[in-house]
Amino acid sequence: MSDSKATKTSLLHVGAGNVFASMIISGLIIGYFVDQWLATLPIFMLLFGVLGFVGGMKKIHALLQYQNTGKDENDSGS
Repeated sequence: MSDSKATKTSLLHVGAGNVFASMIISGLIIGYFVDQWLATLPIFMLLFGVLGFVGGMKKIHALLQYQNTGKDENDSGS
């Protein structure tokens, strides 16, 4: 594996972690403001936090699948 491929893979993994964390945090923030708006217990904050977690997992799965399919196509031709 060349250095440029290793760098791209490392940056993809860092980006995937950032995407995952930002989706959870944004879900919690949106849920917090919905709870404040409706004057409810932190039900919506938990709900949107869980939705952010599930969405983050789906997004990471899609990113890593894209990376794996790109590797298979490039490596099989060599």
